[in-house]
Amino acid sequence: MIREEPIQIPFQYAAGAVASRFLLALRDDAALVASRCTDCERTVCPARSLCPVCGARTAADRVQVGPLGRLTAWTLDGDAAYGLVQLDGADTALIHRLLPRDFDWRRGQQVRARFAQDRVGSVLDIEGFEAVAP
Repeated sequence: MIREEPIQIPFQYAAGAVASRFLLALRDDAALVASRCTDCERTVCPARSLCPVCGARTAADRVQVGPLGRLTAWTLDGDAAYGLVQLDGADTALIHRLLPRDFDWRRGQQVRARFAQDRVGSVLDIEGFEAVAP
């Protein structure tokens, strides 16, 4: 049997201890937290238990980064703009929406996280990143 229409497969993802701290900081404090690699000393945001660059464990303490950052790359997709944002204090970039879509985005543009009014512990607690006037 071949099914050609889309199917829905609902599931829940367990974030784990480190990512949960990132999500709770978003929800409770409108703050962005990162983790620091114990080996290569990179600061990784969002916080992770393992360094995405060298694979070593990250330290147990969390580092606050942002909410300001720099746009390292961006793209338009339909009605939205998305960018890679390297937050101040972080060595890695995080992908998220850019607000508004119809802006003259440029690499190196300074941006600021805009947090949702009602936060629930999701990456969408960041509504997006908006340009900071020079």
